[in-house]
Amino acid sequence: MKIDQIKTTKLEIEAEFEGSWHALEFQPDLSVPQKFVIGALLSRKGKIVAFRVAEEAPRLKCFYADRFSKQVWRYLKDEIHAEMKSAMGSAPGKFRSASPQISLSPGAYVSGISLDSALSRTFDRIVTVVGGEKRVRMTGVPQAELRTSMAQLLKVSMRSKYEEISRNETGILIQDGDLFRSFDITYDDAKVASSVVSASYASLESSSLNIYKAMNDLTTFKAIREREQIGIAVLTPSTDYFSKQTVQVWNDWWSNESYKLKQSRLLLVAESDRVEVLADQVLDWYGTAAP
Repeated sequence: MKIDQIKTTKLEIEAEFEGSWHALEFQPDLSVPQKFVIGALLSRKGKIVAFRVAEEAPRLKCFYADRFSKQVWRYLKDEIHAEMKSAMGSAPGKFRSASPQISLSPGAYVSGISLDSALSRTFDRIVTVVGGEKRVRMTGVPQAELRTSMAQLLKVSMRSKYEEISRNETGILIQDGDLFRSFDITYDDAKVASSVVSASYASLESSSLNIYKAMNDLTTFKAIREREQIGIAVLTPSTDYFSKQTVQVWNDWWSNESYKLKQSRLLLVAESDRVEVLADQVLDWYGTAAP
């Protein structure tokens, strides 16, 4: 894989998905006009293409006590999953559940850098049965916090050498006529230029855009100032902060993207959901200072 191919990745998938989102609604008591959003569904060109149903529904138990225990919800969820799988590829307007308590809302426009990204963002925004304490966090470890933690760990191992490779928050400035262009480079020793990136976000779109921006800066920087290699160190989402579903959506996307990145001999990739492990991998790129 050529390094210039990586630069175009963002442009190629920027508008990968455009379609409509629909709320999967549940009305526990047909005599009461109260509905809960228990899932999200996406359609494209009039056909259902993806869906996601809440794994847990603590708010139903809160409102309806023992009528919705975990066992009852698990049964209901499995039934809905089966119905939605059967509805894949059909028109949302034709969906009819065997239960009059289940319905779909009209569609509303949605777009994203991928189908998974659009579904994840829609689900996090509209689903109402997940309790506040179970609600997916939008941010695990922000990028600025990650870089501060990495700096503290690497300073201990690298000692004075750390100051030689570390770049400030503005990155590296390159003069362009009367202007200065900023490149988000975290570390550089004239051989390896690298960027530390946080993908610890509930939104796949936020996570992936951080990675694409870093890759764009790194590849362009290398074209201007020759380096032997460039590296990207990615803090991946963790179940310490997010649901298993959110992390799995990321893992599925990253498995494909990281494979392509790793095919380039000019590109180093470090990844972990633990800051200390990520710091150790970056340390391998630059070595430690002499005792």
